[in-house]
Amino acid sequence: MKPADLDAFWQATLDELWKTGPNPQLTELTEQTHREFVTSAVILDSFGGQRIRGWYSVPAHRSGRRVPAILAVPGYGGAKAIPVNLAMAGYAVLTLFPRGQGESLQDWQVDPGTTKLTHRLGDKLQYYYRAAFMDCVRGLDFLSSRDEVDPARIGMWSRSQGGGFALVTASLDPRLNTAVAEEPFLCNYPESVGITTSPYCELTDYMAAHPDRRQQAMDMLAYFDPINLVDRITCPTLVNIGMDDPVCPYRTIVPVFERITCLKSLSVYPGLAHSPCADFNQQAMDWLRRHLGG
Repeated sequence: MKPADLDAFWQATLDELWKTGPNPQLTELTEQTHREFVTSAVILDSFGGQRIRGWYSVPAHRSGRRVPAILAVPGYGGAKAIPVNLAMAGYAVLTLFPRGQGESLQDWQVDPGTTKLTHRLGDKLQYYYRAAFMDCVRGLDFLSSRDEVDPARIGMWSRSQGGGFALVTASLDPRLNTAVAEEPFLCNYPESVGITTSPYCELTDYMAAHPDRRQQAMDMLAYFDPINLVDRITCPTLVNIGMDDPVCPYRTIVPVFERITCLKSLSVYPGLAHSPCADFNQQAMDWLRRHLGG
């Protein structure tokens, strides 16, 4: 059930984020630079003053024009390579690592004995994904501030946990002009709590170990579930599902997709497990060109 104070909760969270400026620090990385794009290491101040890190790749041959930009974030494992296909296609790309993931692990980690899904579970003010979602919004702050980026052409494309991040970021921030949520994770907790495959099993195991805390945890997760947020999305949104995906099953994603009320498209792949898909990659590139240009 959608919490009555959901909108107020997220507005207060955004207001708290904006008390801290991004204060970007950029250092060029020659080892991540290509003939077609230049990459810099980025450090940003984010929610609660916490530093987060990423890589920012800018087309080398812009001729002074502003370019469209893409925010890319990792799956649950926390690692992510620069999406070279996007940088080569002429997009400025921020490969951002929310706190406790990838490059940002050196600055912050979840509590010992917990995971991202269970860190401070039950306390909506301290839950991991409250801050992590704000880290994604901070990525949009950075891209919107860049002179080389057209702020009217910013998109987000990520897979699995990153797909869940894309849905929530599009829900919370209208500056996102299009979203691609590939096999999105973090969806539909009433359905996904009980799944025994990793990583949803972390929640399933937590509920089994703490039956007295189950209702409190479920009530809190409702604040973070895209199923309660995506009706706020206003940008064109592309989603895909693999019918053999044991990590992010069809039944967790479809009810979320159905609640998106703006222009949207769903691609369903029989036989696809939790993995990239060449056909969907092409669809996503076409989607970005259609809605952001190139």
